[in-house]
Amino acid sequence: IGVLGGSERYTGAPYYAAMASLKVGADLAFVFCAQEAAIPIKGYSPELMVAPVYSVAEFKAASRMKGPEAETEQNRLIDKMVKEVSALFDRMHVLVIGPGLGRHPLVFKATAKIMAGARKKGLPLVIDADALYMLTLDPYNDILSGYKEVVFTPNAPEYMNLVDSMDTIPPGDESTDKTDSLTDSERPERFELVMEGAIMVRKGHHDVISTVITSKGKDPAIERKQLVCEEEGGLKRSGGLGDILAGTIATFVAWNRLLRSDNEEDPSDDLMLSCWSACCAAKRATKAAFKKKRRAMTAPDVLEEIGKTIDEMTLKNEKNVHW
Repeated sequence: IGVLGGSERYTGAPYYAAMASLKVGADLAFVFCAQEAAIPIKGYSPELMVAPVYSVAEFKAASRMKGPEAETEQNRLIDKMVKEVSALFDRMHVLVIGPGLGRHPLVFKATAKIMAGARKKGLPLVIDADALYMLTLDPYNDILSGYKEVVFTPNAPEYMNLVDSMDTIPPGDESTDKTDSLTDSERPERFELVMEGAIMVRKGHHDVISTVITSKGKDPAIERKQLVCEEEGGLKRSGGLGDILAGTIATFVAWNRLLRSDNEEDPSDDLMLSCWSACCAAKRATKAAFKKKRRAMTAPDVLEEIGKTIDEMTLKNEKNVHW
């Protein structure tokens, strides 16, 4: 599992995402981060392979430059970051983008190129946190439109920001001239049409996993699929829980990819079930951690519960399993 995130201010988020992927069952986890974040993240755990792929100081210095030299230097730094990450695409089954990424404009430009490269390779993506914000900006609205190997993990405000920021009119649809004329109920529906095939995990009290597909055949029809995770979580919303969910989803998506048949016409059902299972596991782990620690619960407590939680879910009927 790869995690692209971690800036000079945010070092915990990529750690939680990568460690969650390992605790769920992934074999290896890479973290691609800012040079300023690399040593803190390495210090959190020796289990993670941490690769500094850019320098915040260099990006800031290049942003302050003027004249033609500025664009040349900025492009050089962006291309260097893209090359560092994409060089390991062949070793990854999934790439998580966003936890602790920060919002520097040059980081966003590099991240957009990384997304495009991953899409070209068919590498599954999990998009979270700052990467979701990035997709609300005009230059990046449509870079993942129509890509079926991507899972978005927005909370309620992030989801509505995505809906409100994107051109949610499908190409060739002349029935509505402007997105602003759509009703509040129509806008999400149009947004899901634009993102056809992608999996949307809307986090909340109950996590909602959905996708929209168009059936093949003489009379193609639009079908919306939905699963709801109604597992009860803990009563405390600690920082880092969303990052843990992103890492958990990543491992389940990787398993889905490894087990998928090349001849499978519509893999969306199994992929949705993978995301639903990950949501259930994260909720149960949070509940178990809260039961032990109550108001003192933090994200590391959830990490310690998630492996056992998944074993309880998958080995429930196995004999000779003792905790």
